[in-house]
Amino acid sequence: MSLFVSRATKAITLTLREQRSLCKIYGSRKNNSLSLSVRRFSKKPTDTNASFSRKVQQPNFLQKWMGPTEIPPRWTLRWYGEMTLICTVFAISGTSTMVLVRPAMNEILGLRGSMREGPWSYRLCSLFIMTPVYPFILITVGTTFGRHAYFRHFAVKMFSRFGIPPEMIDKNFYRTAKTFRKW
Repeated sequence: MSLFVSRATKAITLTLREQRSLCKIYGSRKNNSLSLSVRRFSKKPTDTNASFSRKVQQPNFLQKWMGPTEIPPRWTLRWYGEMTLICTVFAISGTSTMVLVRPAMNEILGLRGSMREGPWSYRLCSLFIMTPVYPFILITVGTTFGRHAYFRHFAVKMFSRFGIPPEMIDKNFYRTAKTFRKW
């Protein structure tokens, strides 16, 4: 038995045996097929949580901007553009971390020097202060460039290497790790 549903009526096509039995009852037959039209009275759903009454929401600007973007196939023009953008974000965040942390160390801690010539206290403090600041600046700059999901995943990976469980920071880390491209 096949079924065709339209908005106002429901048409049912019957098998030949069913058609013959209905022809005996109603006495009408068209082109070896009999179709019955049954009026369908539609009621509006009273349950607002019904699956058919749910509206599909389009993502807004912020969700599109912060959502994951797929990295294009390798060696295409779009891939080169994406890699340029990613390298630019890493360069800006690394430089800005250094520019923010070094003067703060000079002013707040009173340590003066450099990584090459400076005292060991300057070197150690520089590493211990820059290490947690860098992922936050990376996420901020990455979000500005529209790649929040990529750089957030990257920052969570950085913190997980210091012994912080990644699911403590991002509950969906392992789900997004499956789609995160590593190159």
